[in-house]
Amino acid sequence: MALLICAATGKELAALAPALLPGGEALEEMRLWPARLKGRETLFCVTGVGPLNAALALGRCFGQAEAQGQRIDAVLNTGLAGAFDLTALPLRALCLVREEIWPEYGLHDGQAVTARAFSFPLWRRGGHSGGADVYDRLPLAGTDALPGGSRSSDDMFLPCRSLTVAGVSASFVRARDLWNRYHAELENMEGFAVAYACARAGLPCVEIRSVSNKVGPRTKEEKDFPGALQALDAVLPSLNLL
Repeated sequence: MALLICAATGKELAALAPALLPGGEALEEMRLWPARLKGRETLFCVTGVGPLNAALALGRCFGQAEAQGQRIDAVLNTGLAGAFDLTALPLRALCLVREEIWPEYGLHDGQAVTARAFSFPLWRRGGHSGGADVYDRLPLAGTDALPGGSRSSDDMFLPCRSLTVAGVSASFVRARDLWNRYHAELENMEGFAVAYACARAGLPCVEIRSVSNKVGPRTKEEKDFPGALQALDAVLPSLNLL
């Protein structure tokens, strides 16, 4: 049984454990990097940026692990994200995502997308698993789903919802529209894809993000990418994985 830890870029993945994964920029995408964390078999993967890369990477990781005789039993997805309100989720804050939203799936009427107005869900799972069909939202697991985790570990992170986009919001109008429609506190580019791949595989997905910037146009004081990367080094110790 192995834990899979993934991030979009080598810099984000290496920031989790600088001594274990030095030279993050040199880490090849969509490849499994084995390690042992506190005696626990662990696999690391750089997915690549965006929902397409993330979905493809998870599928490849699951296949590679199976081919190597390893069984993944949980996934930790981590990295940076933008916050809609820096007062609620300040720069460098570590956030536990409890729901992922994909605001770009469904029926577009020329102004907005409505997922359930579309006749086709992403996944009709109700017939064989008893769960609801999946459209544009997925619940995520708490930290107790990770090896050595417990419900009390959730308190170490700020709880939030996040939405996943293929195009980062770069205007006030876009940021305001997403906030008004979904009230998600974070914006990222891989979370829903990773969560969806995990759901299809029957695996718990835990997502922890470090706030690197304000969503939309931002001033110099409303972004701190180096600080947000550095904050990621507290994730694994907080989860008793390092």
